[in-house]
Amino acid sequence: MAASRGQAAARILTLGIIALVAVMFLLPIYYLLVVASRDHDGTLDLLWFDGFAIWSNLAEVFDRPGFGRYVLNSVIMSTVSALGECILAGSAGYALAKMRFPGRSALFGLVVATLALSPIVTVIPVYVLVQRLHWTSSYLGLLVPLLLSGFGVFLIRQFALGIPDAVLDAARIDGASEMRIFFLVAVPLLRPALLTLFLVVFVAQWDNLLWPLRVSNDPDLWTLPVALSSFQTEIGVSYRLVMAGALIAIVPPLLLFATLQRYYVRGLSLGSLKG
Repeated sequence: MAASRGQAAARILTLGIIALVAVMFLLPIYYLLVVASRDHDGTLDLLWFDGFAIWSNLAEVFDRPGFGRYVLNSVIMSTVSALGECILAGSAGYALAKMRFPGRSALFGLVVATLALSPIVTVIPVYVLVQRLHWTSSYLGLLVPLLLSGFGVFLIRQFALGIPDAVLDAARIDGASEMRIFFLVAVPLLRPALLTLFLVVFVAQWDNLLWPLRVSNDPDLWTLPVALSSFQTEIGVSYRLVMAGALIAIVPPLLLFATLQRYYVRGLSLGSLKG
């Protein structure tokens, strides 16, 4: 009896903690809806609904000049960056895990070392390089620096370590080339990790404000976060429009995460167990 009561108490405590964490995560969404529903621009001190103009605010955001272009730029930057990361990091991670070549361990050590660097540290040298290549205010400057990261290589490498060598050796015995083995054998086995990487990179670049803001002075190349930061009126920032735009901005990542959630959980959990 005492044991069952202890289990019930532990279960109630666990559910209480989960509920508290859920509330903490949902509060920003609630506040976003509160501000996006206002019919006027004012202060941010109210914590309850002061109007129900959310649909008119959303329509006003969509009607702003260039908003469709900003959304398209965000889609292009996030999708191309995620696909490029999957291709480049996928091939590099597989090579570091399953191919033998001189300096492999040292190269992997350098990859791991890059994980200790904050992205802010690399912004200036990367920007200088892009400027010398005359890629500023262009899609090349916006996209190329985002196509590969140490995190992607590390994630795929850890996951690729779990591919049985016997499977790859059997393909080699059958006469398959290394490229054929990679695309027809390794890639299907790496699918959970690749989809996880795609989701992580897509969301990260969708929310990226610093790099698009720094590399482009052309409004035609602005992404959605940069555009939201420019929502101002003659008297200041229009918070209701900023929040309405932010509400639009969170929809694609949420839909993508809902679609790839099981691959995301599986990819991170299995990849973390590889040595």
